[in-house]
Amino acid sequence: LKPNTEYTFNIAAVNINGTGILVLNGMSTTLEEVPGPVKNLMKTASTDNSVTISWDPPEPSDGYTSVTYTLRYGVLDTPGEVINTQNTQESINSLEPGIPYYITVSAGTTGGNGKEEYLIFFTKEQAPNRAVSASTIKTAWSGNSLNISWEPLTLHEARGFPMYYIYLNDSSGPVKRGIEPTANTT
Repeated sequence: LKPNTEYTFNIAAVNINGTGILVLNGMSTTLEEVPGPVKNLMKTASTDNSVTISWDPPEPSDGYTSVTYTLRYGVLDTPGEVINTQNTQESINSLEPGIPYYITVSAGTTGGNGKEEYLIFFTKEQAPNRAVSASTIKTAWSGNSLNISWEPLTLHEARGFPMYYIYLNDSSGPVKRGIEPTANTT
């Protein structure tokens, strides 16, 4: 059967001698189609304690007439809060500065919710609240190359999406290298 379609039906008893009298007739509508995922989920604005999130609706379909969005958000690794809305933009207030948050957004109909899209964000990034631990720094020479590794900061410690700088000094002066974080940055 097609989604979001009205069907009428009749029921009659049948045996080897034929069809009996129609015993029931009725009408029913199938559930709407489950929509696809939202698109372009992004943070569009933020302050120290609020954020505005926006997204584009899923691909249109004849299988549903309207979509409701379910947002789940909270501090990373917590169950968080739920907001249901018809809008494709939502502001969330009373957040803490420098804390990593997550948000998921899914589109739903009477047939159910589609796939969640996921975003990690900070309200307003701040300077990290601690340095890389000296006890985790390891160095190894290989010819003229120096490999340096360390345990990266957690998002809570970094209070933003971290990037690391290594400052090297030789006879020609200081050199600064920017490095994107990985599980073990070298």
